[in-house]
Amino acid sequence: MARRLPPILTAENSQLMLSGAEVVSLDLGFTKARVEILREAVVLPTGEKLSFEDLGRMAERKDSAFFPDSGRIYQIAVSNGHYYKLVPTSGAPTIEIDGIRMHRTKGTTPDKDASDKIEKLGISGGRVLDTCTGLGYTAGAAFDRGAEAVVSIEVSPQVLRIAQMNPWSLCLFDGDVSMILGDVFLALDALPEGLFDYVIHDPPRLSLAGILYGDPFYGKLFSAVARGGRLFHYVGEPGSRHRGIDLRRSVSRRLRAVGFKNVEYHDDVMGLTCEK
Repeated sequence: MARRLPPILTAENSQLMLSGAEVVSLDLGFTKARVEILREAVVLPTGEKLSFEDLGRMAERKDSAFFPDSGRIYQIAVSNGHYYKLVPTSGAPTIEIDGIRMHRTKGTTPDKDASDKIEKLGISGGRVLDTCTGLGYTAGAAFDRGAEAVVSIEVSPQVLRIAQMNPWSLCLFDGDVSMILGDVFLALDALPEGLFDYVIHDPPRLSLAGILYGDPFYGKLFSAVARGGRLFHYVGEPGSRHRGIDLRRSVSRRLRAVGFKNVEYHDDVMGLTCEK
């Protein structure tokens, strides 16, 4: 059974309703719904009533998303030592952690970027490992390109809670993706060697997840990939540096050191591909 999500409210649809629009998207662009415009409020298809005052406040928050429940408005955000929130874009939304966006949004959208990365990996059937689930866009794109099975690993329950509220992440919860909640560095030890034909490694930046850029982790990825299998590793812009480290060169060297070959950088998706 498909998950039912509440109406998603953004600056864009709030502005439209304030201007009198009676047909708007309440699911971040997937469909259109009809609302009822009253003198000082708007009634949603679910029966929730939004005051013009509330709509006005949301219309000023272009970097946030909200949902109504029992007469109150809640932001799609979680705070638990770090601050996670869903951020609308012109395509699929991104997730922001402590003010840092987890997807590329300049010159692209998170969903298109995920699709472009999967295209570079060249998936054609087979089993796929997605090391960092996030909002599930690469896992979904892998299925769209013909993957037979996708295992996706996410360390943060807060990220998955945001994904549960995101219409663009429903593929994670419809039974197709095999989800593992845990540390991918440790989870790989429990998976059979050579299980995967493809690996998508799109980790947080180095300052947030340094262990996912190290030789021990790359060695585990090498063991997890079948002979002839391929890896995509997002690294960012050429020459990008962290504490004086040229990340592209450092990652390339480390991947070769553990046994990967044919390491190639792709400017358009800011990532490396290689094979076993």
